[in-house]
Amino acid sequence: MKKTLISMALTASGMLLTPSSFADNALAESTLPESKMTTQPQCLNAKVTGKGQAILLLPGFISDESIWQEVSDKLSTNYQVHQLSIAGFGKNKACHKAQNIVEAVKSELANYLANNKLHNPVLIGHSMGGLLAFGASLNPNITLKAAISVDGLPFIGPIFTRNNQTTVNDLMPQAEAMKTMYQQATPAQLVAFTKQGILLQTNQPSRYNDIIDMAKHSDATTAGSALHSVMTTDLRPKLAKLTNPVLLIGASGAFVTDVQHQAAKAMYQAQIQQAPHVELAMNSKGHHFLMWDQTDWLINTIKTYITQQSDV
Repeated sequence: MKKTLISMALTASGMLLTPSSFADNALAESTLPESKMTTQPQCLNAKVTGKGQAILLLPGFISDESIWQEVSDKLSTNYQVHQLSIAGFGKNKACHKAQNIVEAVKSELANYLANNKLHNPVLIGHSMGGLLAFGASLNPNITLKAAISVDGLPFIGPIFTRNNQTTVNDLMPQAEAMKTMYQQATPAQLVAFTKQGILLQTNQPSRYNDIIDMAKHSDATTAGSALHSVMTTDLRPKLAKLTNPVLLIGASGAFVTDVQHQAAKAMYQAQIQQAPHVELAMNSKGHHFLMWDQTDWLINTIKTYITQQSDV
């Protein structure tokens, strides 16, 4: 049972399939000077670089802001980049809302946008951060120019079951068990969990230690809470109400055959079939951490998509 749960957790942290299986065009640059920005909320922190259209970069499950560093460095030459970090993930210390981290991040993200007078920014999230980007796009108190989800689905359930009819109720027993398992884990156990699925995460062995180190330093309470929230959040029925455009980027580079790549694409497409404002772009070469495996492709895709929304 424990091995099964760990396998599910690894899939959740990777948002990956395995073979077994707009508002107006005004710039969103903050009107506040960089030195006046509210960059240290309690559960969501930010580092701001560059000038221009505001782009916010959210990491995923037990990942810190470092995963976005190369992308941030390149985007900040033309954009104002807000490199966000989630308390309790990687090197970031846990906050007082570790037991309900996803709701805390949602609330602080909305406050961050309002307090820093960010109008029509582009929100880009990876994995769990992608799910949060979908959620922010549905929040009536948040106005985005666009959102981009990098290998983060509106509902992770079908990844486990290979069945798009899967519901939150179907996944609830596993979600509860995995929350307990993660929250009771030692740093060594978090590392062991992560090592089991590391081949799915990136095609660059030189990055394995980065992933392992983030897991080792992540807070177990935060991790368990976050994973439970991801597994029990299904945004698919709400996607038809989206008003801002969203780009879902899928990674199928962990697959080998054309049949497997097509099956992966079909699984992603099925999640957004009722969402007219959501587009799908697949990358068949990179694994889950596309910002490492396919850096130039991802940056070009981001820039092209933002330009397209500016032309609307």
